[in-house]
This record gives sequence, structure tokens and C-alpha cells, in this order.
Amino acid sequence: MTQFRTVKKNGKKRVIPIRNGKSAITRALTPREVEDLTGVGIRNPGSLTGLGYHINLPVGQRRVALTRAEQKYGHKETLRKLGELYRLDYNRPALRSRIVEDIRFVSGGKRND
Repeated sequence: MTQFRTVKKNGKKRVIPIRNGKSAITRALTPREVEDLTGVGIRNPGSLTGLGYHINLPVGQRRVALTRAEQKYGHKETLRKLGELYRLDYNRPALRSRIVEDIRFVSGGKRND
């Protein structure tokens, strides 16, 4: 049962519940949950590089490499890989804009921001 107390402040009286020092119930996250929330999910580093993709290449060469990646990994997995690169380079506007361009190319111009 909740207990109350009367508090007088600035000439006004209020009735407030008494806190008994208990904190909110918290649940510790498992290491896997922490990794899912914070980590970058790159499973095979360099898998796009092995097909000739690099962020600093000209647009034509990047698109040829992305077409190869789509043939090898499929549409969805290629987009996931580009999404992880986007997360890595989020604070680098020049690289981020190139990756967004590549994501639009692979997705056929569709956006899901």
C-alpha cells in the first residue's frame, strides 16, 4: 500500500507519495543483445572488395562491381552489406553520399529512409 506525506513548499501544501528507495525494475542485456544494438553486422569483411567494389572508385566501376555482387549474393544481401557500410561511414558525408547513391542503384531508385 502506498503511503503519503504532506509537503509544504513556497507556502503551498501538497500530498505526495513516499518513495521507499526502490528503483525501477531493470533487466540486464545479454552480450548478444548489446552487439545487436551497437555493433556493425559485417559478417564477411571485404566480400564486396573481392568483387571489385570500393567506395572511392568511379561510378561506372562501382556499378559493375555491385552488379556482380547482386549476382553472387542476391539483391537483399547486397543491400544489407551496403547498409552496414553506410552505418560505418555515417559521419563522413562524402563517403555516405556515395553509398546512398549505390543503395539507390541496387534498389532500383527506391528509397526507404
